[in-house]
Amino acid sequence: MRVLLLISPESPALAGLAPILATLIARGATVEAGPAASQLRAESIHVTEHADDAGLDQAAASLTSADLLIAPGGADASPVAIVAITRALLAADRGPLIVVDPPAIGDLLSDLGSTRNLDALRSELQRSAALAIAAHVAPLVRDSASAMPARDVIVLERIRTFGHGENQHQAAAAYRRVHATDAGIMGARVLQGQEPSLNDLLDLDAGARLVADLPTPSVALIRHTDPIGVATAETALGALTRAIETDAAASSGSTIVLNVPIDRAVAAVIASGTFESVLAPALADDGAAETLRKRPELSVVIDPSHRANEFDMIGVSGAVLLQTADTGNIERSQLRVVTERRPTLDELTDLLFSWRIVRHIRSNAIVVARGAATLGIGAAQVNRRVAVDIALNQAGERARGAVMASDAYFPFAEGIAAAAAAGITAIVQPGGSRRDAAAIEIADRHGIAMVFTGRRHYRR
Repeated sequence: MRVLLLISPESPALAGLAPILATLIARGATVEAGPAASQLRAESIHVTEHADDAGLDQAAASLTSADLLIAPGGADASPVAIVAITRALLAADRGPLIVVDPPAIGDLLSDLGSTRNLDALRSELQRSAALAIAAHVAPLVRDSASAMPARDVIVLERIRTFGHGENQHQAAAAYRRVHATDAGIMGARVLQGQEPSLNDLLDLDAGARLVADLPTPSVALIRHTDPIGVATAETALGALTRAIETDAAASSGSTIVLNVPIDRAVAAVIASGTFESVLAPALADDGAAETLRKRPELSVVIDPSHRANEFDMIGVSGAVLLQTADTGNIERSQLRVVTERRPTLDELTDLLFSWRIVRHIRSNAIVVARGAATLGIGAAQVNRRVAVDIALNQAGERARGAVMASDAYFPFAEGIAAAAAAGITAIVQPGGSRRDAAAIEIADRHGIAMVFTGRRHYRR
């Protein structure tokens, strides 16, 4: 066997190659190397050394008689290596076996000595090589000037497998974009308990994106990616208490996300409850960790700098739908008062708070809030009136004097009439319906202040 080695001397993979190459040589292989030859010679491995500045023609010529090409792709790949991998791929079954993941060579050796189908092995190695080239060139083809380029290359690498997907009969894994600058939720550290499941990660990510939109300290309780309760207060404990009060029964088994460190007082409430997992930027140095350890099964996750995705990616049959993320908040100056009564300063504050919350809830979505805390949430309903009823029923008598946010316009005025009957005093919605006049008329009839944002927040 003739082995062509094209790897940088600075590559961290080089150290692990020496014993593997020694095994190959013991089997009668001849190893040719470029700049890495001097490092390998230190391991008493005889190699035929190319010039340190091995040219493209030399590498290409060497391919014609090589049986095995070792040329890592990605960040470690030199132009010589990329060209060599490409030409080896184009040669198909007439070219050498291509290894772009040096640690995998150990498995390769055992495969070569077994009865495994060589064609299957070659195809697997070729696929890995093709992906390595794609990962190398992806930054070059990315059109940063266009949010939606005509063509794009998205290369994903698997970083974790799960025991199951959303349901136990579904296989699942986590992937991230090669060259991604932000690990997101997958970069969080688990301090205690089991690694979060796929469903846990979806909830943790949803909660982290929500509280990142809010002032500190804020707390969100999440289930099935929708908030159960959200609150902002002077202390983390106050925010947690008020968030739980939105729906104490539904909070059992939910995920808690904070945008401030967990202190001992908050940890005591969490440890005494039945929550599944908790995420925060850090743990306070006041005994919070010891308190949380009273519930060893609780998953405690630390994510100091969570940021939302640049894009939302949705898979459909035969295609991938890509859209820019729904980011950005409405400022007070951007609200348009459309009713005779203007909202008070307190109502304006609550309207802006509820509007920030509603864009994180699956449509149709309704939020009832007061004093920087949710009182009722209607989520993921096909009928907006039903979403209104759910939120108002959840709020109960607390709805009197509260405000309401809707992620889209009211197609029928019945929802506003129900809000008026429950005691809602102000409403924020996008506007833009042909029935806006009817909605405004019924709001005026009941003395409700209504503001339009001119922006809707549909979410699936």
